[in-house]
Amino acid sequence: MFVLSLSGRPGHGRDGSDPVPALLSALEGLDLLLPPERTMGPEALVLAGRAEVALEVLLRAAEIGDLAVGLGVGAVTRPLPGVVREISGPAVEAAAAAQRAAATTSQVPLAVRAADERHRDTAADAEAVLRLVGWMVRRRNRGQWETVRALRQDPGATQTQLAQQLGVTQQTVSRAMKTSGWREESAAHPLAVRLLSMIDLTSVR
Repeated sequence: MFVLSLSGRPGHGRDGSDPVPALLSALEGLDLLLPPERTMGPEALVLAGRAEVALEVLLRAAEIGDLAVGLGVGAVTRPLPGVVREISGPAVEAAAAAQRAAATTSQVPLAVRAADERHRDTAADAEAVLRLVGWMVRRRNRGQWETVRALRQDPGATQTQLAQQLGVTQQTVSRAMKTSGWREESAAHPLAVRLLSMIDLTSVR
């Protein structure tokens, strides 16, 4: 299981507003095991059953840009409760520890912890990949954001089609794709998923 503890960082927000409503809205439609919820203050908890979904949560949180994210990987107590704020187990504790570590990180506030200490090194590898992805995401300007977001929503779209959707020229889309680092970022996604899945599949249940 993948437990994500996300918290707004005082003094780091783009406009000082509470980021949780934007986060919950951004996560709508994802295949989560339980609906994500605010826990207390500017904090939220998310439970994902697959590494691909956990990565998507991280990417959408990075787009919001003012959240410290802790990802805990491992077992949770079964059966699952009716609401995510009541989940318990080693992965929840790992997520809380990861969130505390992320909150003290200035550049890319993201940390990964494995509930099973045998997987500490793999968790560190996953964290390194995800922080690099997060750094690339956070460097984008508005035009790059819009182009990458449109491409993520429609991966098969041509540059001409993306340009029509965004109301810009094909040359603008091409330039945004080249300068956004999208190809390099997306190439790292399978590695992140593979590392997270390795931890999850071999965790004590």
